[in-house]
Amino acid sequence: MTTSFITFRRAGPYSTVQDMGRTGHQSVGVPESGALNRFALKLGNHLVGNPDHAAGIEICMGGVTVVMNSARRIALTGTLDSTFLITDTYGHQMEIKSNRSVTVRAGLSITINALSDTNTAYLAVSGGIGTPLLYQSRSTSPNAMIGGWQGRCIADGDQLPLLHDTSTDTSEWMIENPDMFAPKDIFRVVMGPQDNRFTEQAINTFLSSEYRVSPLLNRMGMRLDGDQLTHIDNADIASDGIVTGSIQVPGDGMPIILLADHQTTGGYTKIATVIQADIPALASRKPGQAVRFMAVSVDEAETLSRQAEDQFQAMLKQMVAPPPVIDIASLYQLGDTTGD
Repeated sequence: MTTSFITFRRAGPYSTVQDMGRTGHQSVGVPESGALNRFALKLGNHLVGNPDHAAGIEICMGGVTVVMNSARRIALTGTLDSTFLITDTYGHQMEIKSNRSVTVRAGLSITINALSDTNTAYLAVSGGIGTPLLYQSRSTSPNAMIGGWQGRCIADGDQLPLLHDTSTDTSEWMIENPDMFAPKDIFRVVMGPQDNRFTEQAINTFLSSEYRVSPLLNRMGMRLDGDQLTHIDNADIASDGIVTGSIQVPGDGMPIILLADHQTTGGYTKIATVIQADIPALASRKPGQAVRFMAVSVDEAETLSRQAEDQFQAMLKQMVAPPPVIDIASLYQLGDTTGD
């Protein structure tokens, strides 16, 4: 029976439980879900001693405060600049950088304020989040109302179970300035499968214009604002399969990049697909930020995917022991032993 929990005093605007997703079930209408930035979640899991597939908390924009009832190692990843605060019962705080693990005692408050350089970050906890498995995954799909915690985004006051920390290595680790999480605004795409339904001018516009991320953004899709794309006839097709990164263009001519909670099939033309190697960086883009596209071949996309995995594995080899963090609660108690 699970006796360890993480309690959300503030859940933030769109926090969910995510792991590597539930692959292989779209044919029966089950969305894949999973972390938008899988490299960031996997890094967090490595930093706290979890397997790659362990579930963590995907945080959108920030504004999250949690407390755990057992000591755990935690790490914030998917960002270069954001930090989190650990606060004791006396209000003393210490600020911890992202991309390092730290052991947090039971009862201390952990706060992740507004994310400074990304729209999406991850809180990894040793042992992992212990919500029920559905199709071998704990990931949340709020639109389908399945997985994660009651099939929805986490809300203030929710208490999620933590799995037992089985790692035999309790070391803390850090990575200095992981290049994989650096912001970018150019995203490689494979054209099609319905690029032949667009005018030549529309294709040129798509590959040469700067778009902006719309405020209409969630895990299902990223709407873009910018130059309209003109269809040769209309935007409708017989519904066919969707993958993460598909760029639909409905009748208004505005592209929509479909993300991890996308529908399994869709009836709008798809001008291109963002390559999988670039999806993690895409997840970091905030409303108002620029997005541009560059076409590559399928062979190039496969090579870039392998290179991204190689880059991630090379990054893991750069993990080092971080400087020690002073336990502020214990230090306060030590200073208080002399009495008034």
